[in-house]
Order: sequence, then structure tokens, then C-alpha cells
Amino acid sequence: MLKEPRTAKSFRDAGERIVRQESAIPESISRLLGAPASTARAITTHGDTWDVRLAALATLAQYDALTFVGADPGGAYNLDTDPNAELGIQSAIDEVGRSAGTVQLRASVQLADGRIASNVVVTSLAPAGASAGALLAFRVGRAFSAVDAYAAVAVAEIVSLELARYLSDEREATERRQALALYEVARQALFCEDLDETLQSIAMVLASTLEHDAVHIWIRRPDGSLRRHAAYPLDPLSSPIIWESDHSAITGAIRDRRLVRMSEPTDWTPSNTRQFLVAPLRGDPRPAGVLVLAREAPYQLDDIEMADVLGTFIGRVVASSAKSTPISLRGRSGARSASDVEREEEPAERN
Repeated sequence: MLKEPRTAKSFRDAGERIVRQESAIPESISRLLGAPASTARAITTHGDTWDVRLAALATLAQYDALTFVGADPGGAYNLDTDPNAELGIQSAIDEVGRSAGTVQLRASVQLADGRIASNVVVTSLAPAGASAGALLAFRVGRAFSAVDAYAAVAVAEIVSLELARYLSDEREATERRQALALYEVARQALFCEDLDETLQSIAMVLASTLEHDAVHIWIRRPDGSLRRHAAYPLDPLSSPIIWESDHSAITGAIRDRRLVRMSEPTDWTPSNTRQFLVAPLRGDPRPAGVLVLAREAPYQLDDIEMADVLGTFIGRVVASSAKSTPISLRGRSGARSASDVEREEEPAERN
């Protein structure tokens, strides 16, 4: 049996349904907006979370764009250009950095939605851990008032609190990675039976745990040269032997017993990175060699301190193996001595 087609509902029916829905709400409550139609945002990085935070703050404070500078990790809403490119904005940032106040200026800044912001308010961020910076709010065609200045200070306080929480989380994550790396390095040294295998395992642990793009361990030989005993990744070299006196970074690390930073690759460092740490493998009386760490991202103070500690620890592993005695504070070692390894090799001819 065929059903008769249903008649279209009239606008009056729709109105009656709306009235019935509104009447079900208590008198003390009124509906301002309908259910929001928004898609779920994928949050995969810290940058994504900052985009959401800044978008919400900009909406509440009625800003057309919002960003902060001078503090990690950085973030921006509706801004795809560098605000520091404007000379006036840079001067305002310097001013609030000195006075910890709030300033307003006129500028021409391209926004991500295609509009041009002509008014900018800059206020300082309260120190958040080791970082401090400035908050920049932008408007199109509307100036900021004294009330907006107070609102900007409140927004800056919220951003400062979020920055403090972010830096605390980052610090805890860094400490966990470093503790795990030290544990794994100690475990490899504890069960050391072959020096080269142990050093290679340590290099792989440091690369994977501490996010280095490359790790090299060079051991000093009696004739003044150094041999590469471990590397990650296992890239071929024209010669696994280098001379200490030919490279100022190695000379500084071994003779001065200090960590050296470099920003340019050489013939004995990975060519695809530009940030290097050369840490001495401290021994007695001289360092046993150098630990070379490399990556593309800049190294921070925590990375430098950790590299210095690792250099000292690996130096003790090499010295203990060379003496064929138990590794100090870590257990036993049945590894071949470094001198035995050197005697197995042909003497390197210096160019």
C-alpha cells in the first residue's frame, strides 16, 4: 500500500516548536545562542594549544589579532607576519621591557585574514621562569582605550601563568629524559664486555633519549691522534683517525679540559647539522678523548650541562676499561683495554 506524501511543514509550525522549546526553559534562564557548530581541532603540538588559548583570549578582549614575543614557545592568533619587522613595534617592545608598562602605537600590520591592523597595544609579560617577553594586541580601525589597557594587562597575566606552567612541564620532561639517559648509560657500562660495543650502545642511547641528530665518541691514542670508536648514525668517514693538534675544538676540549661549542661542520663532524658540543672524556691525568654531540636545533644550558656530565662519565668508563679493572661505582668490566685496541691497528700516517 502506497503512503500519501507528507505535506510540507509551514513556518507557523516551526514557530510553534520554537515557542514550545523556549517555554520549557526556566524563567530565570534565556537562550542567547544556539548550539555552536564547530569541528573538533586536532591538538598535536604545543603550538596548537597556544593557538587555541590566544584565539579565546582575543575573542574575549575583542582583539583582531594577538601574539607574544620574547618568550618560548611563542604563539600567535590571526597573524602570519613578524611584528618585529615594524620599527615602531620593536621600539615599543624595548620600552615595555625597560618600564614593565603598557604602550599604544599606530602601525600597519598584515593580518592572516587579509586585513590591515592599524592600532597596536604592547604590554610586558610577567617573568615566567627564565623567560619574559611582551604581549601584542592588534585592532583594525579601532583605537584602544584606558579600559583596553587594563584588559591587556589581565590577558598578559593569564599568558604569563600559562608560560610558567609550560616551562615547568618542559623542565620536568627534560629532567626525566636526562635521568633515563644516565640510567641507560650506567646500565651499558655495568655490563661492559667489549669497549667498542659499549661505546656504540651509549651513542645510540644518547641519540634516541636526548634527541641528538648525531653522536660521536673519539678516543685519544698515544701518538696524538684520535680514533672514532662509536657513531650514530653509522656514517662512513674518509678516515676514522684525526689529529688533535689540527682542530682547535678538540685541542680546547682535551688540553683545557673544557666543553667547546661549534656552529660550523668540519671534516670530522656530521655535515647535516650546525650545532655541536665537544665534551672532554675527562680522565687522569688527561682526557681520554672527546664526546661530540650534534643537532640542528640550538643547544640550551641544560644540554650543555648534561654533555659535560656525560663526558666525565664516559671518560671513566674508558679509563676503567684501559686498566682492566672494575668500573668505578658501576660494577665490573671485562672489556679489552684501549691500548690493546690501538695495538691491533696500523699506525696512522699524518698528512
